Amino acid sequence: MKIERMPASREIVIDKELPYQLNEEDIVFLILGDYTIDTLDRTERMIEAIVKEDVPVLLLTVQEPKPSLFSYLHQGLSGIVSKNEFLDWHYLILNAIDQEGVYLDQALHGDMVEDIYRKKLRHKAIQRLVFRPDDVDVSLTKNEKQVLQLILDGHNNRRIAEIMFLAPSTVSTTISHLLKKIGANDRTDAMVKLIKNGWVDAVR
Repeated sequence: MKIERMPASREIVIDKELPYQLNEEDIVFLILGDYTIDTLDRTERMIEAIVKEDVPVLLLTVQEPKPSLFSYLHQGLSGIVSKNEFLDWHYLILNAIDQEGVYLDQALHGDMVEDIYRKKLRHKAIQRLVFRPDDVDVSLTKNEKQVLQLILDGHNNRRIAEIMFLAPSTVSTTISHLLKKIGANDRTDAMVKLIKNGWVDAVR
C-alpha cells in the first residue's frame, strides 16, 4: 500500500507490487497477513529494500500486532499498526508520521515498555530462554512445544526422553517433525530461528 500525501488530503493507492518510483512525499505500508516464517522472511527483505529509498515504511497487520515485530524497528521500519487501528485513526497516524517519523499501535505500548525494561537488564546473565509458543504461527503439538523448551534448556535427546517419559526414538521423531514445521535444519538452527524471530524470552 502506497500513501501519497497531498497538500489538502491523502490519496491511498493499494497495489500488490511496490511502485517503481518512490519520492519523499510517499509512505509505504507493508500488509502483513500472517506470521508464518515465509511471510516474515519476505517482509524483512522488503523492508531492507524500501528503507534504501529513504521513505517511511510501516507494517500494517491484518491480525493483532505482536511484540516479536519489534526487531524490524531496528531495520529502519517507521512503525507498526493494525488494520483496525489504521482504519479508525488513519489521519492521526499519518500526521504522527509527518511530525515524529514513527508510529506504534496502541496495543503494543505496554509490550514496548516491557521490551525496554528487558533490554536494561541485558548486562545480567541469561538464566534461561523461555519458549513463547503462542507467537509461532505453525501448529505444534503439546509434546513438540515441550521438546522445544527442553532443547532451549540444553538437554540432549536421551535426557529429554527421561524427563518426558518417552522412548528415545519417539523424541527423535518428534524433533524431526518440529524441525520441519519451523523450517530448521537441525537443533542449533532451530534455536537460532526461535531467537531471531522473537519467539523466546530471556529470563535473567
